Amino acid sequence: MRVTFGPGVICLALGAMLFLTAPVGAEETLPARKAGLWELTTSMDEGRGPREQSMKICIDAEMEANTVQASLAEHKKSCEKYQIKKDGGKVAVDMTCEFNGRHVESLTEMEGDFANTFKIKIASTTSDTRESTQQTITVKRVILQDGKYLGEGCGELKGGEAQAPDGSKMMVQ
Repeated sequence: MRVTFGPGVICLALGAMLFLTAPVGAEETLPARKAGLWELTTSMDEGRGPREQSMKICIDAEMEANTVQASLAEHKKSCEKYQIKKDGGKVAVDMTCEFNGRHVESLTEMEGDFANTFKIKIASTTSDTRESTQQTITVKRVILQDGKYLGEGCGELKGGEAQAPDGSKMMVQ
């Protein structure tokens, strides 16, 4: 059964993936996707079963560079821990951060060449303990994303633009 979810969830999943492509030092870099058209299949499970979405996204080199710079600045500001470990063709990122009053712990595992394919698994726990919520809210989330390179040309899509199977488009950068 295929369930679709709205642009907010799509952007969250894409944002999670994009947010993790920041370098953390001269020798500590993560893979960047090859410029061109990609097909992304994303599954997100927050405890009620996975929800899946497929889309096409146009990646250009400038988009990747901008994402890396913004992500690096955000991590420096918001994370008490951000560790990258490489083992062969796999990369793991372990982080503990505060974003918008929420405590986030996550482990991201990546593999693939990021020129033809990639697989990403993000397992995170987000806790909202702000006084305005009057209770502690904890969300455990698993995001799985598979990327498949479709070619250099993006057709009608511009860099940073994604298209859902129904033809609707949105900017994700």
